[in-house]
Amino acid sequence: MPQSSWRAAGLLAALASWALATGPAMAGSDSVNGCSLTTATLCPDASLAHADLRGAELNHSNFLKADLTGADLTGAKLREANLNQARLPGARLERASLGKTAFRAAQMQRTSLQAAELTEANLQNAKLAEANLSQARAGGASFNGASLQGADLRQADLRGADFNAAELRGAALQGADLRGANFQGANLDGADLSGATVDGTTQWRGAMVDGCKGCPPH
Repeated sequence: MPQSSWRAAGLLAALASWALATGPAMAGSDSVNGCSLTTATLCPDASLAHADLRGAELNHSNFLKADLTGADLTGAKLREANLNQARLPGARLERASLGKTAFRAAQMQRTSLQAAELTEANLQNAKLAEANLSQARAGGASFNGASLQGADLRQADLRGADFNAAELRGAALQGADLRGANFQGANLDGADLSGATVDGTTQWRGAMVDGCKGCPPH
C-alpha cells in the first residue's frame, strides 16, 4: 500500500477512536461516559448531557446531582431511582416509568414527561417551569414547593397529588383529574382548570386563584 494510503488509514482509525471516546453513547451500549446502564447503577454527579438512554433499565439507580441536560430517556425505567438535584432541562422522559422516583430540587425546566408514570414520585422543590406533564400518571406524587409556571398538565392523573405551596401560575390543567389533590397555599393565578375533575376532597385553602379558570371562588 502506498505511504499516503497508510497515512489516510491511520487518520481514519484515529478519528474513529476519538468518536467512540467522546461521542454520545447510544441506547444499547453497556455504559455512557463511565456510567453503567444497569439496574441499581451508581452514577452520582455523572455527565450524561444529551445521552441517548431510550428504554434503559435503570430502576433503583443513583443519579444524584447528575447532568442529564437534553438527555433522551423516552420509555426508560427509573422506578425508585434517586435523581435529587439532578439537571434535566430539556430532557425527554416521555412514557418513562418513574414511580416513587425522587426528583427533589431537580432542574427540570422544559422537560418532557408526557404520559410518564410518576405515581408517588417526589418532586418537592423541583424546577418544572414550562415542563410537559400532559397525560402523566402522577397519583400521590409530591410537588410540594415545586415551580410549575406555565407547565402543561392537561389530562394528567393527579389524584391525591400534593401541590402545597407550589407555583402554578399560568399552568394548563384542562381535563386533569384533581380529586384528592392538595393545592393549599399554591399559586394558581392565571392557571386553566377548565374541564378538570375536582370534588370535595380537593383542597384549596390559602390558594391564590386570581384569573384562574375553573378554580373555586375566593
